[in-house]
Amino acid sequence: LIMAPDYLHLYTGNMMEVQRICADLEAVGIQAVVKDQETSAIRAGFAVPAQTDAVQIFVHRDEIKQAQKLI
Repeated sequence: LIMAPDYLHLYTGNMMEVQRICADLEAVGIQAVVKDQETSAIRAGFAVPAQTDAVQIFVHRDEIKQAQKLI
């Protein structure tokens, strides 16, 4: 999955951290996009080793500075 150029990478971590950060972002009106590479690989039928930091958060470029302050 390639993100649209208007979305910038904010954070990479485990699912628990990502869920907390997304909740914090949502609380201030920032809509995040989550990319879970491990789940995507499993759904595609690939056997992948468990990765603890395989989940990424992307936010719109207009909101990146505000989002960075929250993490």
